[in-house]
Parts: sequence; C-alpha cells; structure tokens
Amino acid sequence: MAESRRKKSRQSEQKRKAEQNKKAVLLIAGLVLCSIAVITAINVMFQMTIRRYDPDIIISGVTVGGTDVSGMNSVQAEAAVRKAAEDYASASVITLELDGERRTEAALSELGMYAADLDSVIRKALDYGKKGNPLTCYKILKSAEKKENQKDFSIKYEVSEESAGSALEEKLAGLLRAPQDAKLTRNGTETVVTEDVPGEKADVKKTVDNINRLIAEERGQTGGEGPGEKMPGGASAVVETADAEADITSGELAGLTDVLGTFTTYYGESDGGRTLNVESGAAHIGGTLVQSGEEVSADGLMAPYTEENGYAMAASYENNEVVESMGGGICQVSTTLYNALLLAEIEITERYEHSMLVSYVEPSMDAAIADDVKDLKFRNNMDTPFYIEAALSGGNLTFNIYGREARPEERTVQYISETLETVESDETRYVATEDPVGTMYTRDNGHTGLKAQLWKVICEDGAEVSREAVNYSTYLASGKTVAVGTFSESEEISAKINAAVESQDEEQIRAVIAEAAGGGTQEEKESGGEN
Repeated sequence: MAESRRKKSRQSEQKRKAEQNKKAVLLIAGLVLCSIAVITAINVMFQMTIRRYDPDIIISGVTVGGTDVSGMNSVQAEAAVRKAAEDYASASVITLELDGERRTEAALSELGMYAADLDSVIRKALDYGKKGNPLTCYKILKSAEKKENQKDFSIKYEVSEESAGSALEEKLAGLLRAPQDAKLTRNGTETVVTEDVPGEKADVKKTVDNINRLIAEERGQTGGEGPGEKMPGGASAVVETADAEADITSGELAGLTDVLGTFTTYYGESDGGRTLNVESGAAHIGGTLVQSGEEVSADGLMAPYTEENGYAMAASYENNEVVESMGGGICQVSTTLYNALLLAEIEITERYEHSMLVSYVEPSMDAAIADDVKDLKFRNNMDTPFYIEAALSGGNLTFNIYGREARPEERTVQYISETLETVESDETRYVATEDPVGTMYTRDNGHTGLKAQLWKVICEDGAEVSREAVNYSTYLASGKTVAVGTFSESEEISAKINAAVESQDEEQIRAVIAEAAGGGTQEEKESGGEN
C-alpha cells in the first residue's frame, strides 16, 4: 500500500515538472519570437533608412583624397578629384638631384602624376553608409543627416615609368654625361683608335620610386592631407643613374683600321652659310659605323635641315637656277662621300646627278640631295663593318672609309669621267628683284649642258683588266640670268616694270627703265651660287 502511494506521488511530481518545463519552453519561444520580431523591425527600420539614400550618390561629409565629393555621383566625384589632383600637380614643383651641383626642376604634372586606384576608391565612397553592417550604416547616415559625418578615403597618387620617362629624359638631357663613341682617325700614315668613354643614363625605375616616395611623404597619403595643398618648397628626389654604353666601342673598331677609300673636295671659298652647311653635314655623317648588309641614307644621316640641327641659308640648285635654301651646300658633302664609297667599292643603291653641273667634281662624279626626292644610299656589301670618318682641314672636306682590306695589293681601282656631249644655251632669263627700278645685273652666267659617263677601271700590276660603266648623267644647259630691279615709289612704275619682266622682252624692260629713270641702267657685278 505504501509503495503504491509513493509511486503515485512520483508520477504526480513528474507531471508537475513536465508542466513547468512546457511553460518554460513556451516562454523562451515567445521571448525568441519577440526578439526576432524586434530585430526584424529594427533591421527593417535600418534598411528603410538606408534605402532612402541613392546608391549612386555619395553622402554628406565624404572626401576623397581631401576633395569634398558630397552629393556627387561617380562621374562627378572622379572629375572633381582629378581636377584637384591636376591643380596640385601643376602647382607642385620638385627638384631632381643628380648630385650637389647638378639639379633641375619638374612639376608633377610634367611627370604625369595620376591617381593609381581612383575607380575603386570612388566605389568605396559611393558605398559608404549603404553597404555593410546595417547598424553601422544607420549610425553613419544619421551622422550625415546632422552634418556631423567626416570620412576621407585616401588616394594613392604616383607617377609611372611610362608617364615620367620622356619628361625625365628631356629634363636631364643637358645634365647627364653623354657617352663618347670610339673613333678612327688618321695620324700620318697610321690609323689611330680613340677609346670610347661610358656616360650616364637615368635609372627610370629607381628614380620613379624615389619620386613616388616623395609624393607620399609630402602629401601624407597615409594621413589624409589633400592634394589641394602645395608641396612644400625644397622638396627633392634623387635621380638614380646607371652606366650608358657608347654606341660605338673600341672593340667594334678593332681590325677595321685599313683605309678602303678616301676622297677630298675643297669648299674653302664658300660663303659663311654654305661653309656652315658643309661642315655640319660632314659632322652628321662622320662617325657612322655600317654593319654588314646594312643600307644607309646620306640624307637620313644629315637631315633635318634646320637651324636647330646646325644649318643655314645658302645657295643651291632649284628648277634649273640658283636659289637660297636651308642647307644649301650639303650636296658637296654627299658628293665627297659618294666618291670615297666608290673607291672603297661599297655598293651604291641610289644616286642622282644634279640638274646642272657643279664645280667641285668632274661630270658624273656628283651625288645630289633634294627634299626627299634625291638621295644617296649605300649598302655594306662586305662581310665586315666599315667606318666613316669626316675630316675638315684648310677648307678641305675628306671622307675616309675604314674597314678590313680583303683586296689584293696589286689590284687598284680608278674612276674616269667621260664627256659624251655638250650643249650651250643662248637664252637670257629676266627675274624681278626688290632692287630699285633702273638696277640690272647678271646674276648667273648660265651653265653648259652636258652628258657624261663614269667608268670604273680595275688594274692589276699596272695593267687594265676591266672597265665598266658606273652611271650615265645628264646636266641641263641654262642661259644667263639677269636680275631686274622693280622697286619704285610709284606703284604705276613698279607695275609696268613687273609686267615688262614677265614679258621677258629686253627692249620692253629697258623702255620702262628709261621712262622711270631718264634712260640708262645701273650695272652691278655678276654674282651666282652653286650647291
């Protein structure tokens, strides 16, 4: 009996505990549901607040690299930041230092400073307060509404090897020691090799690293100084250098000491402009090393014909008359080179005669250069390189062609000019000048026309073994050119004399002069020019 009562008591206690557990579970479940409901409600409130903001517009109080981009879309923000960076780059000048004495300055804009990661930073600025933890976003947005938000997204500004390379080359051009090529020259009967000297070149990669380090330090890119602040004065970056090898080394010239061909022409009585052009053209060609199989253009070596490249105005041939042109006289350079190359038996791939005869070589031995129309081109047809030396002395221009002599000692080469036909012209051509009316003088006595042929004659042990034609040249005949002054205080007289010159009628020209000046002309000395 007692056992039965105890059993019933245990069952009753178990039932009571079960009821309590059930109530506890229901209570906990209710609390959880309430919590979820509250959290959901809060999240909904946060999300509703976030959704009120345009995802494509940056919220208030946001700066990128120190530039305020509040209320901007990505395009506007990028433009604003780029403009601020450009202003900063233009105003910020740094010193590029090679050593204590050699330095130059460059604006960051010249070095091509740019924002390396602007797109991703603008994206972060757009997402700020709208993506991530809702509570954090809510706090940010509420702070922005109260104009209390301050957030700067830093930008990495830098220059690249591509953007700064050419600017560095230009800025440092006059500061870096240029390498000096090895040279071949003649000292009496011997060929002398002048050793090459290495120079300096900028190590662009290391120098750009130094510049970028300076930009980061001066802008405080880790601390947030904006690009609107000018870089403090005295900021400098070290230019790192490396050795610059010469284009032609003494090792390359070793074994090329034989004179294969040499030729000289005289230019010593030329005027100042023509003298300058001959010497400048020779300097551009001298020091050229031509590799086996390589083709070279004489015009390409000497051009452009500008003051900056060492040339001046001088007489030259144009349309069968003598005129002033930039670089007049360079044809004497190409002609001298042509003959030296012939004697060295270098292959000539392109050559033109002048329109009229020149005085410094025999007919058919000239080589004209003319505005990309006429050129002297040659190809190294040997198995070894050859070197061209230009020598100037006492008004003489000499080209020496050095290489490795492979021709037999008993073999000689000679070039002979043969005149085939001559043509004279008795034509007189009148040209208007700015001289006063009444002035007439012979500007050019004209040129004999001629047909000529150049022969290459090979001898062995003094006996001719072959003769072959090298070129066939035709030179035009031209008559006398008379200059006629056309300047007058009277427009009527000037018009009459110009019309008379156009008629090419001597009697009409003299009649107008007689009318204007009471008869008679002012004869002046003859003058002319040559290329």
